Amino acid sequence: MKKDRVITGTFIAIVYIAVVLLTMYIHPIFFDVFIFALAICGVYEMCKAVSNFTSEPIFIIDLVAVIVGFAGFWFAQYFFHTNASGMTGYFATLVIMILTTVIVTACSKTYVKGNAVSTIFVMLYPTAILMFSVGINYFMRSELGMTVTASLPYRNAGILLMFLVPALTDVFAYQIGSAIKGKKLCPSISPNKTISGAIGGLFGGLVGAGLVCLLTYLAQRFSVNLFGLAMLTENWATTIVNFVMLGLFGSVFDQIGDLAASFVKRRANIKDYSNLLPGHGGILDRVDGFMFCGVFFYMYFAVMLLI
Repeated sequence: MKKDRVITGTFIAIVYIAVVLLTMYIHPIFFDVFIFALAICGVYEMCKAVSNFTSEPIFIIDLVAVIVGFAGFWFAQYFFHTNASGMTGYFATLVIMILTTVIVTACSKTYVKGNAVSTIFVMLYPTAILMFSVGINYFMRSELGMTVTASLPYRNAGILLMFLVPALTDVFAYQIGSAIKGKKLCPSISPNKTISGAIGGLFGGLVGAGLVCLLTYLAQRFSVNLFGLAMLTENWATTIVNFVMLGLFGSVFDQIGDLAASFVKRRANIKDYSNLLPGHGGILDRVDGFMFCGVFFYMYFAVMLLI
């Protein structure tokens, strides 16, 4: 079991590194494809889990919602070329798919209201939550009013933060929680999580953000292209403060996402969402915190764009 966990963990790390390198140095589409694959697998796993404690979601509708949602995102993004157009296009298709679900279940003799509710739930969790990560990938600025775009500093920092903050939050939470133990955090949802582990996770999130901040400094100091990183603001003091906030609250959202996934698993009476990743469970077991971090980072950078 431990050997399987190490082998699978190494494979996951290689995939993460490959996605980051291909996205940063080749084309943004690689990150989109990665999230699309996560959404497809996540919908399948969530449909199975939800079916254990409530009316079965209509998988085909949830699958179509992923495909149509991404299509709506890409169409709006490449047609309008603004930072918010992709997400606007996605949520427009989400509304259409929700209405479609209601109409299908209302007109069907097979499905009931419960099927509609569970189907819409899966559209929101995980698909809609994952889409915020895709939104970060399109924080761009137009050059001279043309369609050619260049990355804003939030985009590159955000993608690195999404991989580092959740990963280090989990590592530090596990190591410190196992060493110190103590009072449980939420025993009714996840009996193994402790308050000491949660605090350790916060420290891990800060370390993750600190690494991105360090890489940003090295990129600026030596004028090299390190993942396209640049200062988040015009001076280092506010850039560092922003990284601290991103690391700290990113860790909080990662742990909230972990607890949310644990709550669903507890309701479904399952240990893992699937056995796709030996020693690690399913796709949703690996990206439960990643998804929620994406929501926070997107909102945070969207506010920075406004101010």
